[in-house]
Amino acid sequence: MCSSDLVAGDEVGAENLLDDALASGHDLFSLYLEVVSPALVSIGERWHRGELQIHEEHRASNIVARLFARVSARFAHRGPSRGTVVIGGPTGERHGLAITMVADLLRSRGWNVSDIGTDVPAAAFAQAVNGVDQLCAVCIGVTLRESLGAARETVAAVRSVIPGGVKVFAGGAAIDSDKAAISLRSEEHTSELQSPCNLVCRLLLE
Repeated sequence: MCSSDLVAGDEVGAENLLDDALASGHDLFSLYLEVVSPALVSIGERWHRGELQIHEEHRASNIVARLFARVSARFAHRGPSRGTVVIGGPTGERHGLAITMVADLLRSRGWNVSDIGTDVPAAAFAQAVNGVDQLCAVCIGVTLRESLGAARETVAAVRSVIPGGVKVFAGGAAIDSDKAAISLRSEEHTSELQSPCNLVCRLLLE
């Protein structure tokens, strides 16, 4: 996927590139991590440098969200669920595309995913995981350093209501040091965009 297509609002062109990637042998994992992710990183970097207008960044994000919905449907899992994973972002987080990628990848491998979105208060996050049937893991995405405090509250709130065997994961660009990760008190952590996918899939999908 070329970031220029997304910035220009060329949804058809972007979708054609994804179709070409799939035809060349990419599965959903490599499509998201090797094709889509670099385009999103490029757009994010241009946004931070002030090279994009707000409507261009928002339009590109909305196009990607629609493409995710269409592409992930082709990889829908058929068969019994392997369990449930709840995934979302804490208060202050508004970047949901990485969360969507992880959710789609888990669904493609047979997990039931409850994607509760971003900017979710700790109490509401805890309510979303409380009493979920076959709950296997809770994943919390943190892209902004300003959200670390809210993420810490969310981890604590989630732990107060889930069974002891359920793992809590935290991942995202804001977790850029061991100190930041340890402060969240999650079982596992990562700062790389593709690593949350690899981490969760290694521990849950194998």
